[in-house]
Amino acid sequence: MDKIGLIKYNVSNLSVEDFFRWCRENGVEYVEIMRDDVWQDVTKQEFKIKEVSMLLDKYGIKVSQISACNDFLQKSMEDFKKQVELVATMCRIVKELGFNQIRMDGGWEKPGIEKKDYHRLILDGIKRSVDIAEKEGVYLALDNHGKVTNDYLFQLEIFDSVRSKYLGANLDTMNYRWYGYSVEELLGIYKKIVPYTLHTHLKDGVLIDSFKYAAKVLGEGEIPIVETIKMLKDAGYKGPWCIEYEGKDGIEGYKKSVEWLKKIKV
Repeated sequence: MDKIGLIKYNVSNLSVEDFFRWCRENGVEYVEIMRDDVWQDVTKQEFKIKEVSMLLDKYGIKVSQISACNDFLQKSMEDFKKQVELVATMCRIVKELGFNQIRMDGGWEKPGIEKKDYHRLILDGIKRSVDIAEKEGVYLALDNHGKVTNDYLFQLEIFDSVRSKYLGANLDTMNYRWYGYSVEELLGIYKKIVPYTLHTHLKDGVLIDSFKYAAKVLGEGEIPIVETIKMLKDAGYKGPWCIEYEGKDGIEGYKKSVEWLKKIKV
């Protein structure tokens, strides 16, 4: 497998430079970095674009996307608009780094917001963000993350409603299982999401309770990773194969997952 990627998450508190160095030493070409790697304080327009760019050049690493860490489920219109502005700023940041994609979330359940408003707020936030992204030429990969956007039918509703080439999916292979779908349902769900997929989080594990799972190295859990990769390839997916690992052993689990991904034949 080529075009292997890694998300800078659960990596034993490695600095950005140490993470990039580790990736180069382990044959990882692409990274997904987090918002706070380039923009730590969202109340200030202070960025680390130059520093991160220099490190990317130094280690020969490419950014597949940046996680915006946004949340459209807000109690006030003022806070809601700030989240749209956050996405707009992230679009500009990723362009200044020389790349063109961010990972976005829908939002997180919280007291004070009625469930009946979840879909409306998220769809509105995404539509406003896509308007910005289209002007900036930046792609938005919507993650199946949390209890709202892991509903794949809602994801499909979003894609069908927005209908923009700049909006697609960040396909997280474990999260649908975490949400409660059976193993037997997964490939059917993936098949529906694959046509929209802009990016992956290849993640394995075993569900142990409601909204709780045990992380596993790729190939050691119950998620059909090989079949999913084949499905994506058959559909023409050209993006990186980005690994996410949430086990306690952090970087060691990533190392084993990278080695597994290098060896498989699909």
